[in-house]
Amino acid sequence: MLMSLTTIQGSVSAQGSDSVFVPETGHWIRGEFLTLYNSVSDPLLYFGYPITDDFVDSVTNHSVQYFQKARFEIVKTDSGEKAELSPLGSLLHEDNSQLANISEDGPTCRKFSNGIPVCYAFLQFYDAYNGASFFGQPVSKLEVIDNRYVQYFEYARMEWWPERTTGERVVLSDLGQLYFDKVVANPDLLKPSKTAAQGEMAHPIVNVFVHQALIGAGETQVVDIIVQNQYYQPIQGAQVGVTETLPDGSTQFYRLIETNEIGLSQLSLNVPNLEKKAVVRLKADVTINGEEAAGNGWFRIWW
Repeated sequence: MLMSLTTIQGSVSAQGSDSVFVPETGHWIRGEFLTLYNSVSDPLLYFGYPITDDFVDSVTNHSVQYFQKARFEIVKTDSGEKAELSPLGSLLHEDNSQLANISEDGPTCRKFSNGIPVCYAFLQFYDAYNGASFFGQPVSKLEVIDNRYVQYFEYARMEWWPERTTGERVVLSDLGQLYFDKVVANPDLLKPSKTAAQGEMAHPIVNVFVHQALIGAGETQVVDIIVQNQYYQPIQGAQVGVTETLPDGSTQFYRLIETNEIGLSQLSLNVPNLEKKAVVRLKADVTINGEEAAGNGWFRIWW
């Protein structure tokens, strides 16, 4: 994920109040699906990026949308249609996994109404992120899968990654992707949304994102150029050039490859040997079918 984008709200673009486009995967989130997506403090943590647009499931006849970590589906309620989480944890869990050899007693564990305990960091994560609403009841005890501790809940699966830094060791599995690959397995649904029709004025919008806003001299900086049309759909085939301006006013021009199917072109550059706190400015100039647009970015030299 780009360092400059801490939540999905920073990386999507709105066509209206009820729809946004996510350039990272090239898919829209609309209507009730967007309402549910934005109902949490950190949609990327809970749900991840969308991997499909919404479509009608041939088995349930419900409108559904897949995300990396979840699936949303439209259900009818007394107050009208609304989006709810699908119980992917329940659907994917199998009873033949090895159980972890841990104590289930004491204040570090809690037994839920179905008698299944949740312990240690998983319990802390559950309580910190409103697990009752977004993870549901546990459906398995702590298990060992591929040499990693995991535990299934109705709507999610937690994994323990001890090699990560403190505070980031509990990770939600990509259950949406796992279920899609196992059950749906239709690669056409994963394809990015179509861009504007050929010949239509695109009115390109250019965004410049650096992977590290603060970076050391001599390191490699990665710059993402994302080009969208007036409807915030990705533009493929745009010509991109980036001008790097150093604090002394000297410049370096880079010609990039054309944008891909999600409107992305990428530049890797060596950070010059500058004093700390110096700012390097970037300008991306884009041309598509005779239309021109530009976007700006920057990064700062640090320790």
